[in-house]
Amino acid sequence: MTAASLLRRVDWILIAAVVLLLVIGEQAVKAATVNDLLGNPGFFDRRHIIYIVAGLGFAAIAMVVDPRIYRRLFWFIYGTTIGLLIIVLGFSAARGSQRWIPLPFFTLQPSEVGKVTMIVCLAIIIADCVRRDIRGWGMATRAALLMLPPFALVFVQPDLGTSIVYIAITLTVLVVAGLPGRSVALIGGIAAALVILVLGIMPSIGLPLLRPYQSERITAFLDPQGGSPAAYQAQQAKIAIGSGGLAGRGQGISQTAGSFLPEHHTDFVFAVVGENRGFIGSAIVMLLYLLVFWRIGRLIPRARNLEEAFIAAGVFGLLLTQVGVNIGMNLGIAPTTGIPLPFMTYGGSNTITNLTAVGLALAVGARIVREQATVSGWQERPRRRIVDPLEVPTDAV
Repeated sequence: MTAASLLRRVDWILIAAVVLLLVIGEQAVKAATVNDLLGNPGFFDRRHIIYIVAGLGFAAIAMVVDPRIYRRLFWFIYGTTIGLLIIVLGFSAARGSQRWIPLPFFTLQPSEVGKVTMIVCLAIIIADCVRRDIRGWGMATRAALLMLPPFALVFVQPDLGTSIVYIAITLTVLVVAGLPGRSVALIGGIAAALVILVLGIMPSIGLPLLRPYQSERITAFLDPQGGSPAAYQAQQAKIAIGSGGLAGRGQGISQTAGSFLPEHHTDFVFAVVGENRGFIGSAIVMLLYLLVFWRIGRLIPRARNLEEAFIAAGVFGLLLTQVGVNIGMNLGIAPTTGIPLPFMTYGGSNTITNLTAVGLALAVGARIVREQATVSGWQERPRRRIVDPLEVPTDAV
């Protein structure tokens, strides 16, 4: 596909929605951090703009690359992800976590990179399951075997929020692939049992699996008036949003710019929008996210092959989970987990990751063909059989 043809078929509505969210997020970061560094009020804003430009570059690259090439790079992509997640555990902890690899001009967070690579790898594996009529627990088991190593490595950093996102991506792709409802219900039951085990049973017998700050966040959610730092943060976020009223207080000295709200430019940037732009600004942000979800979701049944359908599903699950959890914790209806708000939260790794994911969705949309043949119940162009990345050739035994 030529560059001119690609530009004609690209989803400009999706691009416009993402760009507007980037602009609103940049203005929120600028307003929230104006007093964070004395004598350098634009420090965070300038860095955030650089991250956005870099993320748009990665999104453009992901858009022009034909998604079919990822199958040939499967083991390289998956192996690099596991390698980075192992390497990061060797670096010193920051804020009690080992999540970042310091580079000369950038701090890399491998768990963020893993969100995109997991989408690609899951799409390849689950597509092969559908073609071979491996359904139900067979398909779920293959997906779990692929997801569990990176999930475990992220969980022990510890990064509970990102590990939850990995699970959400996997479940989204499995549901789109046709995992039976009873299997989904059983997986949900197992997940609930694990939550009870981790949060209730293990601590009661003296074997806590969560770090103290993680337990504190959950306690703060269950008891908002408990007086813990996590409860204070959640309360300040609600105060900031409530003080915005209908049209907001503008970008002057306020609850967020005055540093009353911790993490105002990262996990709680939505509270900054609520205070500065009010209900109207917050509603616009929500509508823009709904537009993003619609444009990506409509790609799933129209993609030219199974891999690309599942890539679109993975991107949908990634963004939906992050938006839902982040806005939920800003409103006090979900515990604080450290999950960023896509396109708005300050930070290089998460900005580049989410924009790259949008680039993958744009690549899928730009390559949709009008006339397709039905294969295994999906609209898919017939093509030669490609070896399953997890299959061992018979002549190699």
